[in-house]
Amino acid sequence: MSIDKIAQSLGVEMSDSYREQMMEKERWLKLADAPFLYRHYKVNYDGNIYISQQCIADRNALLFDQFQYEAEEAQVNTDTWCVGVWVKVRAIINGKEHSVRQYGVHAISKLRGDAKPGGDAMEQAIKSAVSDGMKKCSSWLGIAAHIYRGEVISIRANRNKEGQPQSKFYLQNLKKFGLSEYEYKYGIPVLPDSFKSFYEKMDWTDGIFYSDVFGYKENREDERIPSEKMEKKTEKAQERGEVESSAFINDMQANYLRGLIHDFNENAQEADIVQAIIAYLVKHKVDVVQEAEEMGRRFTTVEALPSAHFTSVHRYFKQLRRARLENTEEKSA
Repeated sequence: MSIDKIAQSLGVEMSDSYREQMMEKERWLKLADAPFLYRHYKVNYDGNIYISQQCIADRNALLFDQFQYEAEEAQVNTDTWCVGVWVKVRAIINGKEHSVRQYGVHAISKLRGDAKPGGDAMEQAIKSAVSDGMKKCSSWLGIAAHIYRGEVISIRANRNKEGQPQSKFYLQNLKKFGLSEYEYKYGIPVLPDSFKSFYEKMDWTDGIFYSDVFGYKENREDERIPSEKMEKKTEKAQERGEVESSAFINDMQANYLRGLIHDFNENAQEADIVQAIIAYLVKHKVDVVQEAEEMGRRFTTVEALPSAHFTSVHRYFKQLRRARLENTEEKSA
């Protein structure tokens, strides 16, 4: 969001020199937070999106006048076999020095049946923890901040202890997009549609976007409807007045919420998901049924969820999925 628009909305006057200074910062932050090539987005063991340290270092080298880091002594938690280390980054941006300190963490790999990991695994985990801390520091300075805002999501494989994927949604999308299970072992990155324009201008053709995954109609099992077609359909629907007000979540968001539930309960019906949302919001003293009715819709489908509650419901469903999958693994152990 433009600082100039924010100032105008708040009725704050800015001098020409101060406005130019703020616009310079905005321009720099846009460059820092520019999307990466699709193949640079990865999904880790926990299902979280990350970008390799080398890609972040390359972006740092392009945009920082100077860059250096310091890592404190690593701390090892032998109960969870996890390494933590504080990392401090100093960077000069447009002639001004900035300093950020963040905590990097990484799990230590050990062979099944071993009481503790080997020395090489410990050393690698420390390096990875330092790398994690450096990437977090870079994000605080603006580099790839969209990763930590959660704009890029993943379709998780949810592998069991035998290494077999448990998510049918993951397997369906591997087939749909012709992806290698080896290359996308822990999940498939999904980019926000706001990245499309940038990808087109860069002539990058390999992106998978929200609307590709959640906003399509299957005519054939293996058919992918391009994002451009979905955009045109949406525009035509808007012209005919068929698209609901943004006061409610859209089809893409609704399908995403359904997907979170179906990851661990493929038999969940629409009514079950609606009831889960109602129960969650009631605990937070929100009568979503009445709220939806006052806004002109009956809350009988996920699409009738007022958009103001999407973020909280989305977070709740992610936590619910994680808890249910962990419980399933414990029972099968």
